[in-house]
Amino acid sequence: MHTYLGNSLALSYLASFLAALLLSMLFTFVMMKVLPALGIVDRPDARKIHKKPMPRMGGPAIYAAFVIPMLLLYYFDTPQKGIIIGGGIVLAVGVADDIFGVRATVKLLVLFLLTLLLKRYGLTANLPFERIGIDREIGNTVVSLLWIVGITSAMNALDHMDGLAGGVSLVACLSYLAVSLQTSNFFWGLLAVSLAGSLSGFLCFNWHPARIFMGDSGSFFLGFTLAAVGLMGGWSENPVKAATIPILILSLPIFDLGYVILSRCMNGTTKTVSEVITYCGKDHIGHRMMAAGLGQAKAAALVCLFSATISISALTIRSVDTFGIFLLLLQISCMYMVLLSIMRGSQSAQA
Repeated sequence: MHTYLGNSLALSYLASFLAALLLSMLFTFVMMKVLPALGIVDRPDARKIHKKPMPRMGGPAIYAAFVIPMLLLYYFDTPQKGIIIGGGIVLAVGVADDIFGVRATVKLLVLFLLTLLLKRYGLTANLPFERIGIDREIGNTVVSLLWIVGITSAMNALDHMDGLAGGVSLVACLSYLAVSLQTSNFFWGLLAVSLAGSLSGFLCFNWHPARIFMGDSGSFFLGFTLAAVGLMGGWSENPVKAATIPILILSLPIFDLGYVILSRCMNGTTKTVSEVITYCGKDHIGHRMMAAGLGQAKAAALVCLFSATISISALTIRSVDTFGIFLLLLQISCMYMVLLSIMRGSQSAQA
């Protein structure tokens, strides 16, 4: 009986991955032909590293390839529906941003409303705030909002180099899949494996030299979906581990966004909240890797390798004791110190 269930699960995951992969390649190829004809292209300027106009709205291809395999299998639970519906709304906002431009305040309002929507579908943080005298529902709603807004913003900022946001997102999907297999959470794993297949197909055209960019439609959708799936996961019965593991898995885009915001404020590049939100510059992690002497493909691959290594350490936290957690967190801290040294070294070289 267990062998039958295991084989059935493996076949469902394999079918979902392959369907998402092939659909993503097909849809992305079509978008590459259609977008330039519609004038939806990203043109080079001083703050960008590409040299020619590039189709920039790959988000619909990623989303469609992600959702269709699950519709074909017709396996759904309530949180899964919330993620698919919320992801569709986020995608629509991202498409509008790619075509017309959408104010940051509007995006923030949408994410706030989607946090409430996800809550109705059972997707919210589950931390024991009552232990410190804070209303549990209010505390977890605030944490969920900060998590969704933070990860969505961080993934949007990470989309500054061919293949980078897609590659780091793929690492996160595979990490989610690993925990879903350990915890026998079929629906969580199905979301992860479908998104992994969709990203793999898109990366065939987005890895350097890219022939299409995901645009805000893609990065906005990916950030929201990865944050939402992170809320869905049964990371651990230990609340500290449950809160720590998803943060560490997605810590690289968080680190990148936090570093550039702090760096810009300290050197006077940005002086107001509005400038912090809207400023775009060539000082993100991928840019700094290139300044250190790496080409685009090698820089993106190295960042993805950092993300994968940190994620492996994060996943190991599930099965170790307190001392083991301390050692793993120390290891991850040392890795970020190495990364910080590279980024600061490239900054000195640029100066």
